[in-house]
Amino acid sequence: MITAIDTNILMDILIKDLEFSEKSKELLENQGGAGGLIISPIVYSEMIVFFLKRHEAKIAVSKLDEFLDDMNIQVSEFTKEDLIISSQAWQKFTDSKSVICPKCGAKNHFNCKKCKSQIFWRNHMITDFLIGAHAQNHSDVFLTRDRGYYKKYFKVKIMP
Repeated sequence: MITAIDTNILMDILIKDLEFSEKSKELLENQGGAGGLIISPIVYSEMIVFFLKRHEAKIAVSKLDEFLDDMNIQVSEFTKEDLIISSQAWQKFTDSKSVICPKCGAKNHFNCKKCKSQIFWRNHMITDFLIGAHAQNHSDVFLTRDRGYYKKYFKVKIMP
């Protein structure tokens, strides 16, 4: 079984988040025991920012690679199919013309207080959709706390 991991799960561990760190460690240990652990290149890129805030680039890359090696996490490259599926999901998302809650997936609409025109806001970037498409195409399980929109736009088992 292959498990894809979202940035938020790894950041829980790195920043020692009081609410989520232990649960995220436990999830990774359990899933790692059941098979391989992977991240997309986008997650790698998002993770490197944490290390760049503390080290110069060469050391930051080394520290991230060491962290991933210690956790037995591999970087899995994108395929053309990942790019196509993420773009299709992004198009569907932007066509919805509403704000989707990342936690529960509920649609929200906002209007200007003055003229009452509907305000459109994108609470996700296409990078989130690249991560979701990658998880759908390369894993059996996806570890993330952003369940709402991943559940809506991608066919992958989401944990926790």
